[in-house]
Amino acid sequence: MNKLFCDECGTSFNCGAPPGKDYCWCMQLPNMRRTSDLAGKCVCPDCMTLGQAKALVKARKIKKQNRQNSAIQLSRGKP
Repeated sequence: MNKLFCDECGTSFNCGAPPGKDYCWCMQLPNMRRTSDLAGKCVCPDCMTLGQAKALVKARKIKKQNRQNSAIQLSRGKP
């Protein structure tokens, strides 16, 4: 296990599998590659959770906008 500093907030945190476990805490979270500005960074659990929340909100906004755009096209008679 390594002691790292969060790239976002500077907090010290443990990275890697603690004694008695085969995996790091972050492996229990969904993969964030390509879905978050934090992807590929070493971040603490709090920033990782915040990053996931921001990614979910961003994805929901995009889906909502796409639905609205589809509804506008349908109302104008476009397929």
